[in-house]
Amino acid sequence: MLLAQVRSIAAQVTPAAVIPESVLPDVPEVAEWTEPLRYRFALRVQIGLDADLSADEIVRRAVEAFTTGGFDIVEERRAGAVAARVVVTGSRAGFRIDVRVWPATGDVVYAGVTPAVALRAPRARPAPVGTAETVEPGHVLCYECDGLGWCPACGGLSWVADDAGLRQSCPECREQRVCPICRSAGQLQIARLRRVERAFYPELVDPLVREDES
Repeated sequence: MLLAQVRSIAAQVTPAAVIPESVLPDVPEVAEWTEPLRYRFALRVQIGLDADLSADEIVRRAVEAFTTGGFDIVEERRAGAVAARVVVTGSRAGFRIDVRVWPATGDVVYAGVTPAVALRAPRARPAPVGTAETVEPGHVLCYECDGLGWCPACGGLSWVADDAGLRQSCPECREQRVCPICRSAGQLQIARLRRVERAFYPELVDPLVREDES
């Protein structure tokens, strides 16, 4: 649909331009690093102006084509390191198409993107690897992840969402996904607990403390 829309606009703005099928990629690109990831298709094609067409005429035709097609329109004049350009943007139902015109060089670029959509449902967090009922004799559930086995900060996803809902690397496991204390076991051997770790388990009586009390 994106290719068809761009071709329709181009046919009204630069009728002689040919927009080949190859400008539309076979696979979408990541548009938003959210959960789930959101994807979109994007295309870009550059052509040269015909000798009998001015940049002002191209801009006028672009505005007219977008208006006829029911697009919301924004026209901007942007400075550039090499040459200034005029950009006419049309938006409709989540689709966006730019007609970018370089008056100094006579180039026209058509660029378009589809709406960003998720291709799957949000990924569920993995189930705990251990529970109070499955913990092995001589072991206790990990005090850090409570038996989850996966990093408790990201839930085993390797990333966390910022305030804008965008992904960023998990600062706790640094994308390792597993709990940094039990390393995915979900439990810890009591005999190997340090005194500071035993403090997380009130039900455990520290033999050193018992000796002191006697």
